[in-house]
Amino acid sequence: MEAAKERAARRNRATPARTSDSQPAHGSRAESIAHQRRPAKYQSRWAATIFTSALLICATMASTAVLLTCWTAKQPVDTGPGHVADGPPVAASELPAADTSPQPETPPVRYELTAEERDTVERVVMAEAGGESYEGQVLVAQCILNAAEKLGQQPSEAVVTLRYAKGRPEPTQSVRDAVAAVFDRGETITDEPILYFYAPARTTSEWHESQIFVIEVGGHRFFAERSTQ
Repeated sequence: MEAAKERAARRNRATPARTSDSQPAHGSRAESIAHQRRPAKYQSRWAATIFTSALLICATMASTAVLLTCWTAKQPVDTGPGHVADGPPVAASELPAADTSPQPETPPVRYELTAEERDTVERVVMAEAGGESYEGQVLVAQCILNAAEKLGQQPSEAVVTLRYAKGRPEPTQSVRDAVAAVFDRGETITDEPILYFYAPARTTSEWHESQIFVIEVGGHRFFAERSTQ
C-alpha cells in the first residue's frame, strides 16, 4: 500500500498536473479524473437540452390549442334543427313553432283593365260622380262594370252604348280608389245588378223610374234592369 502511494507521488512529481494552457497534462492523474467526469458532464448537458426542448414544444402546443379554441368560438354555430346562430344548442321545443295556419289567398282581379281602359273608366266616373261621396262613385263604377259584363263589351264601349257623359275630366284620388275597389277587388255597395242611374235634381226620367229601383245615394238614383219577359 505504501509502495503504491509512493509510486503515484513520484508520477505526479514527474508529470505536471496541467500544461501551460491550463489543460490537464497528458498522462497525469488530473487528466484521468477529467476524462472520467467528461461523459457525465456531457450527459447532463444533453439532458438539459432535451428538457428545454420538451418545455418549448409543450408551450407551443398549448399556445396553438388556445388560439384554436378562440378561433372556433368565433365561428357561427350550426343553425340546423336544435341550434341557433352564434349561440349554444337549444332544445327543439324552445324553437319558435312554424306557422302552419292557412294564409289568406289574394282574391283574383274582378275585371282586368288595361291602362287605357282604366283611364277611360276613371274619367267617366269623375264626370258622372266627381262631386258625389265615395259610395256614390263606387255605385257608378258598379254600373259600368255590370254593363260591360252584361253586354259583353269593353268598358270603353259600354259607356258609349249607355250614353254616359262625354266629358273626361282628370279624376281625383277618391275616384281612382273607387274604380280600383270595383274592378280590381270586386267590392260593391249593393249586390243588385244595377245598370242605370240618373240625377232627379237635374232631370226627370220616366224610363229610369220604369226600371227596378235599388238605391239612392247623394244626387243619384240607381236601378236594375226590369225584365221584358
